[in-house]
Amino acid sequence: MPGLRRSVVAAVAAAVLSAPATAAAFPTAWVAAFAHPAASPPTGGAAAPAPAPAPPQVPASDAKLLGQRIMVGFDGTTPGSGLLARVRAGEVGSVILFTQNIVSSSQVRALTSALQRAARAGGNPPLLIATDQEGGQVRRFSGGPPFLAPPQMVSEGTINGAYREGQMTGSYLRTRGVNWDLAPVADVPTSPNAFIWRQGRAFSFDPRTVARYADAFARGIQSTRIVATGKHFPGAGSATVDTDNRLDELHPTRAQLAGALRPYQTMIPAGLDTVMVSTAAFPAYDPSGTVSALSSRIIGGLLRHRLGFRGVTITDALGTPTGHDEVTAGRLAARAGADVLLYTDSANGELSALESDLHGGRLSRAAADAAYQRIVALKRRVAH
Repeated sequence: MPGLRRSVVAAVAAAVLSAPATAAAFPTAWVAAFAHPAASPPTGGAAAPAPAPAPPQVPASDAKLLGQRIMVGFDGTTPGSGLLARVRAGEVGSVILFTQNIVSSSQVRALTSALQRAARAGGNPPLLIATDQEGGQVRRFSGGPPFLAPPQMVSEGTINGAYREGQMTGSYLRTRGVNWDLAPVADVPTSPNAFIWRQGRAFSFDPRTVARYADAFARGIQSTRIVATGKHFPGAGSATVDTDNRLDELHPTRAQLAGALRPYQTMIPAGLDTVMVSTAAFPAYDPSGTVSALSSRIIGGLLRHRLGFRGVTITDALGTPTGHDEVTAGRLAARAGADVLLYTDSANGELSALESDLHGGRLSRAAADAAYQRIVALKRRVAH
């Protein structure tokens, strides 16, 4: 059986990697100007950075400036007229797909093509269309790669194998018009009771092992010009209850805090695209008890200043417990420096709230412009 499984996986991998991209084409100018270099495999050295493109122009409309920061979910298997209108108006910059949005490959291609047509029709940057394709329990495309769960990549595979799992996953998503994988999980569980370990989503209890395998998987994804994401910063490995379900204040030891950062210290210098910030609170980093996704000390101080991350930050879902209603949580996250605000619903009211903060001086225009430029630069790099 192990030999048969390897044969099946190899056959599927070959088919996936040779399949033509069928997602809706993006404007030629975007693609020609911002081709994404393939990430190096885990056995190679870090690739020399490509010359930075000129920063994108800030849009004339504040709605389009701030709309790029909003990620929404929706019900059903086709985008409704309301969502398409918001995408066309530039009031939504990203969409997330869950299992209920997915029926078949052809249906997803039609869905993602319709969304991208709406973005183009409004003269907007292409959408980022995201899903959670971690492997194991969290795999929105149930029939697609990765074929090994994170713990299996360690116990049954190799670093190169994890890289190939990432490549297969990225190629699979790309042919369906999905350009952002909210994976890998970079959390380091501190006990068998950690929810992230019980759910089979963590690579290992060892920070060095997590760092090596998460980095390999992320670089495999990025080699296919799909966005990868390290999550859940600064590390939810000590949480025993899923942070999606409970407002949690975590108190890891000093050694556990250091171990939780190790994967990011590996992945960030290797060119990690995005980091998802947890909705758990860490008094060790922010004594006020503010949850990480709403904390400038954690996003600006720890992630950007101390660890030197220059990519796109995204919150974990803001409909989960944060101590605030979801619109207020989004306002606070934006003020704290989160670039993309993740909602699993339509995020009604968030755009007008951000505009009010911008006009009232509670949200810095310079910071808003910088977030816009980071997001649009990411979109240009992964444009089909």
